Order: sequence, then C-alpha cells, then structure tokens
Amino acid sequence: MHAGFIIIAALVAGWLVQIFFTYRQSMAFNDDVRALRTKGTVSVGVGGNRYKGRRSFVAIAVDPDGIVRDAITLGGLTTFARSKPVPGLLDLKLSVLRGDRKLPHVSPSQRLAARQAAELYGAARTSARAEV
Repeated sequence: MHAGFIIIAALVAGWLVQIFFTYRQSMAFNDDVRALRTKGTVSVGVGGNRYKGRRSFVAIAVDPDGIVRDAITLGGLTTFARSKPVPGLLDLKLSVLRGDRKLPHVSPSQRLAARQAAELYGAARTSARAEV
C-alpha cells in the first residue's frame, strides 16, 4: 500500500474515534443535567478560553426563590472528562452569581460559566413573563 494512503486512513480513524468519545461525553453530561431537573429549573452556561483548554460548562438548578440548589461542571482537556459537583455554588442567590464577587472553590472559567447560566436563567424568565 501507498504510505500516503495509510497516513490518511490513520488520521480519519483517529478523527472518528474522537467524534465517538465526544458524543459519549456530551450524552453523559446531558444525562447529569437531566437529573438536575428534579431540584429546580436548570440553566447551563459556558466560560473560559476554548483554545487554552480552560473551558468549563456549568449547569445550575434554581428553585422558585432564585437560589441555586445544585450545580455541576464539565471541564477538562480530554473527552474522558465527566461532570463533577460544584459545592461552591450551592445555596447562592442568582444575584450573587450575576455579580463579580470571587467565589471560594470555584475556578475562573467555572465562575464565568455560572454567571452566564444565571444571566440566561434571568433572560428566559423575563421573556416567559412577557409572553404570558
């Protein structure tokens, strides 16, 4: 066989394996987000830099009083990363998440993702009230 064909076949095979593991990672995170729905209304945000590998996804479950009842994060450099709880966000009001205050045990990319999730939650509630 021609060496160029073998190299291209190996690259395509590696790409297909990456797609498979990315799909499995996203399905696992979606299952974890779905489990949060029992604790309140769920909002998901993303923060960090895509190219530096510090990107985080944060999902928060908010009760009717605007307090975070549960939170998970997905972040890592590989497709083998799985969601983890974020105890630093529990029992916080959405107004705190929308602000700039540093939160203990929450990374900067998680902080940005939590802020975006809180803002998206607020925007969705505002538009839902406007439609009623």
